[in-house]
Amino acid sequence: MKKWFARVASGIVVGVIAAASVHAAQLTFTPRISLTEAYNDNIDLDRRNKMDDWITTVSPGATLEWLGQVAGLRLSYDPSYSFYADHDEYNSWSHRAGGSIWYDLSRATRFSASNYFVYTKDPLSEDIYQGSSPGTTTVSGGGGAFSGVTGPSGPILVQGNDRARNRDRYYTNYANGRMDHQFGPENRVYAQMAYLLSKYDDPGESDGQSFTPSAGLSYWFSTWNGVDVDASYTRGLYEGDDESNFDNYDGRVRFNHRISQVTGVYGEYHQIYRKWDDPSDTYTDGGQLQQDYLVYAPAVGIFHQFDPTLKASFGVGYFYQQVKNGNDQKGPFLQSDINKFWDFQRWSVRLRSASGIDSQDFSGDQQGFERYVMAEAAGRYNFTRDFFGDLALRFRYSDFLNSGGDSNNSDEGSKNYRYTLDAGLGYTLTRWATVRVGYTFNKLDAIDSTDDYVQNVGYVTLTLSPDQPWRIFD
Repeated sequence: MKKWFARVASGIVVGVIAAASVHAAQLTFTPRISLTEAYNDNIDLDRRNKMDDWITTVSPGATLEWLGQVAGLRLSYDPSYSFYADHDEYNSWSHRAGGSIWYDLSRATRFSASNYFVYTKDPLSEDIYQGSSPGTTTVSGGGGAFSGVTGPSGPILVQGNDRARNRDRYYTNYANGRMDHQFGPENRVYAQMAYLLSKYDDPGESDGQSFTPSAGLSYWFSTWNGVDVDASYTRGLYEGDDESNFDNYDGRVRFNHRISQVTGVYGEYHQIYRKWDDPSDTYTDGGQLQQDYLVYAPAVGIFHQFDPTLKASFGVGYFYQQVKNGNDQKGPFLQSDINKFWDFQRWSVRLRSASGIDSQDFSGDQQGFERYVMAEAAGRYNFTRDFFGDLALRFRYSDFLNSGGDSNNSDEGSKNYRYTLDAGLGYTLTRWATVRVGYTFNKLDAIDSTDDYVQNVGYVTLTLSPDQPWRIFD
């Protein structure tokens, strides 16, 4: 299986490079290295017995990009090593690698593939995101019908491991391949295959993997009326003895009606069916109650078209979860899908929001079916040409409906509130060098659990990187 995958991946890369070479592509290379000195007042994310330390992190990295008119390739790799002043047993390497390719088979058809890998001991590692509609991704670069098309934002697929207290190593890998075809100004169809792998050194965590084929259609019958249809199937596999493998079927139908050229309303019906190979009436170590269930979730809302490639929506829905041999769950939920970027002369702001119903099956919060609300706001202001300030705020609410938390009370799930703030001031010393002084605040408020924590981090980072990518050739 691994040899077959490697051969296919190599063939795709060679094909993309060949296609790009024929169509006057350019190859660029961007090296970088950063040095960070940080003070962390709670390195183990402990509720009471906090341990602080000074941490020095060195991180070299680079990005290689091959960009043509009909094809492109992007590879990046950022290893890092962290030195702890007082707790050298935590000294460790982290690795982050990513790759993506795209190829326009025609002006209306694009193939794309990507792979993201994270290996770390840091429980607050960077999250990996998956589109809220099954199979949505980000497509960038090149010409043709898909130039600049960005799929909707969505829930976190891999959420890090911030419930870990021993800083054991873990790694995650997410890969997908996707085909998009546009057959009208607003009509699109896609098919995708996604793969996720999560492995932990901590024996208390469950290794797992999932395979998710999906497909979808967006079709407008007229200028004013259209429909979105998405469907996916997930096969989830665990290596732990106390957890069962599962099949998950997910389908959504949304009817859209415009009331103006850029604004409209929608009605949606969403259904989920989860079937476990070996259902259980007891909670797993992750807190999840593994019983078969069926979810009915209608919703209504409004959408707004900011530009031809960006549509945001906001609505409300009501779900009913019918649990086999268990307690049924029901209630309202918010449904949002917003990802908007404003860029002005001196300042820029990005607003992102996603909410709805989801399932956390392969992450530190492996507690199953949830309703969630996530919001992010990030901005930067340039005081002068070389001096800038930035601020990022993030919030996530998770209500795990089939998890009893530490009390294993099946009548009331576990609720988590996560807060993150990152603020800093930076100065461009030269075209190659930037220094930034920052502060980060992280908090988890876990209801019906003892996993709460508060963490404060102050740091200084020196980054060396060219202000423009090096052009190897055009």
